[in-house]
Amino acid sequence: MDLQQINIKVFVTEDSTVNYTNFIKVFNRWMAEVDSDDYLNYADYSHVDAGPGVLLILKQANYSIDNAYHEPGFLYNRKHEVDGENAEKIRQAFTEVLSKCGLLEASDELENAIHFNGSDILFMINNRHIAPNTEETASAIQADLTPVLKQMYGGDDFKIERTSEDARERFAVRISANSDKPISDLLSNLGG
Repeated sequence: MDLQQINIKVFVTEDSTVNYTNFIKVFNRWMAEVDSDDYLNYADYSHVDAGPGVLLILKQANYSIDNAYHEPGFLYNRKHEVDGENAEKIRQAFTEVLSKCGLLEASDELENAIHFNGSDILFMINNRHIAPNTEETASAIQADLTPVLKQMYGGDDFKIERTSEDARERFAVRISANSDKPISDLLSNLGG
C-alpha cells in the first residue's frame, strides 16, 4: 500500500476559544511572509455548522481550523503525492501538522486562546481507492503508524481505534495517548 493524501487533525484543548477572524489574520500573514507561490488563498466557511471553518489553500496541501462534528482542531490535508516509505510519509505529515500547531499557539493574532491537545489526534487517508475503510487497511496502516507514534510519544501509552467500519466512509483512526506532553515536545521527539 502506497499511502497518499494523508490527513491529520490535532484537536484543540477544552479551554481553547476559536475565533475564525483571527485565523484569517494568521493565514493572511503566512501568505505574506512566504516567498513562494505555494500559498494560494484562504476560504472562510465559518458560517457552516460543523464545517471546515477557515481553510488555507496551498498547491501541495490545505490547512484549516476545522470544526467537523463540532470538534475544533487544526487539520492538515496533503493533496499531492509524496515519495518514500509509508512510515516516512506519516512522520513527515505529523512533523508538518505539529510544526504548524506550534506556530498557531505562539501566534499573536490568536491572543493565546488556542492550545492543541497532542494526545487527541485524528489520522485519515483521504483516498478510498488507496485505503478502503477495511480491517485489512487498518492492519497495514497500523504497522507503519505505530512506530511513528512510539517515537512521537516517547514511551507514553497510546491507543489507535477506527472511527467507523462503514465502507462508505474514508479510513480514519482516532489516536488517544496517555500523555500531557506539549506540542513542542512531540515535534522534538520526531526530530522536528
